[in-house]
Amino acid sequence: MKSAEYFRRFGAVVTAFAAAVALGVLVPASAEAAAQIPTYWTFSNSMVGNGNTCLTGGNIQSNGTAHAFMATCNGSFFQQWDWRGSDDSTYPALELQNKATGLCLATDHKSYDGNAVWVSRCDWSDGRRFMWMSAGGGYHYLLANLNLPNVFLTPRESGAVYANNTSDAYMDSWVGSHS
Repeated sequence: MKSAEYFRRFGAVVTAFAAAVALGVLVPASAEAAAQIPTYWTFSNSMVGNGNTCLTGGNIQSNGTAHAFMATCNGSFFQQWDWRGSDDSTYPALELQNKATGLCLATDHKSYDGNAVWVSRCDWSDGRRFMWMSAGGGYHYLLANLNLPNVFLTPRESGAVYANNTSDAYMDSWVGSHS
């Protein structure tokens, strides 16, 4: 009797398992975990610091924002960025979230050139979405997606990062790598 009961229960478990797999309810843990792991990017500039300086987010200040600047590449979480969000347009623009702070890269458009760049709350607003675009010839640009015109992220030897309407193909050229 016990073996008949065992086989009946075993058959019910196998049937339930097969139904869960067929309905897509059961996903292997490794695939589920892999889908949630962000890909972190590091952005260096080929002209500043001989290509050994990276876009860096600073420590969070009392107002909830942080500085964005260039610093010697060291692989820290402050230099790692995740493309966040979804945009199905021809030129997708996504938020760049800093791994150390959880804040997103931001800029404004208060003047033609020399606009501030900082790290702030992720809110999908104007000036908080960016594009990684190839311009050919090995050049890649980080562009802020504003209501137009879009602006180029441009580092300076001083370590400052600005957003500019005008482009300098060398100064605006970034190298991106990811994990």
